[in-house]
Amino acid sequence: MSSFLRTGIQISKRDFFVIIIFFFAFFEAYYFLITNFLEQVIPSSLDIVMLQGILYFFTCIILLFGSFFIQKFSKLKIIYFCSVLNCIFSLLFLINFFEAFWLLLIFFLVLFMSLAMLTTLCVFGNLTSPEERGRIGGIIGLFVFLLFFVVNFSIAPNLEFYGSVLLTFSLSFLPFIALLFKNFRIKIIPIKKMPENYYERRVFFLYFIPWIIFSLINATLATNTSNFIIQSISDSLLFTLESLQVLGVLIGVLLGGFVADILGRRFSLVFGLTFFGFSTALIGLFQTEIVYLIVYGASGLTWGILFVLYIFVVWGDLSNENNRIKIYSIGLISYFLSLGVGSFVALSMEIIPSAFLSVLIIFILNIPIIFAPELLPSYILERNRLRRHMGAVKKFKNKNQG
Repeated sequence: MSSFLRTGIQISKRDFFVIIIFFFAFFEAYYFLITNFLEQVIPSSLDIVMLQGILYFFTCIILLFGSFFIQKFSKLKIIYFCSVLNCIFSLLFLINFFEAFWLLLIFFLVLFMSLAMLTTLCVFGNLTSPEERGRIGGIIGLFVFLLFFVVNFSIAPNLEFYGSVLLTFSLSFLPFIALLFKNFRIKIIPIKKMPENYYERRVFFLYFIPWIIFSLINATLATNTSNFIIQSISDSLLFTLESLQVLGVLIGVLLGGFVADILGRRFSLVFGLTFFGFSTALIGLFQTEIVYLIVYGASGLTWGILFVLYIFVVWGDLSNENNRIKIYSIGLISYFLSLGVGSFVALSMEIIPSAFLSVLIIFILNIPIIFAPELLPSYILERNRLRRHMGAVKKFKNKNQG
């Protein structure tokens, strides 16, 4: 079984750890800046949620413009250039200027963190082949989210202003650890020629539409459902629900990546969306603590599956060396656009209509995926099927001999 899971892995351990360092540094720095740090440096007279929404939309604009010029430069130079500037801008918070200056620094940090995140995903796409992209993305997601949850739940809430500045600087400096890995170079993995329709706009939209709509549902209707639950439960149960959701995310990123490489991208996506739909339907029928546990665990699992597929895998499969940065930028823009919409659109619906509207839309989202061609090459799917068959035959033979 272990040899089966390692089949087709081409990325080196050095490249693997470098990608983990890059992605965690920029992903965590961005999240910490938008949440904890923003609340410490921005005056209470401003609406923090609205400002977060503005920063999300600003991120979308930066990603859009970045997709046109990043391809022309060395990816590593862009990453280190952004890291240097982020280190400088984070230290400037130590100078006691007026609050408008701090707000300007935040916009600069968001600008360069956004460009660095996009460039890192392009590096990931260049270093991985379709055969391994799901598993590598899932393992990277597991490591990143483990560190992410530790920092944001154990460290960040206890930091005061100077501690937050130090954490922002440390995360900005973290990518330079990759310099310890000698001879790290971004190489393009050769990919077998695939059918032409993998690059048609029709195929792109069949995978894009479910992602953008799910992201919007997650930021609006799902948030409305979550707010309803939070208002009706105790603090101890809320802690249990959030812990279960975190566990679901960790399992989801790993499960989604491995299933996508073994059974295909479509199977993993349909499973994630359908599972989310069934769990959401339950909360529309029953408002009990057991159902709340199921919903939070399922939402974490689904989000983990879709995150690893739509942040790492699908856009890498749909792109090639020439358009990879633009395809990945569309995936990220969709994600941050939904967060921006969620910051400005605060729904206040009853739990039953909110849940059933989510279910209806989620099940409709399966239709484009069903009609989309499988992105994992057919020869890989056939080889995986034969190996599973041979494994079953071997077990049956050993059982009869025993």
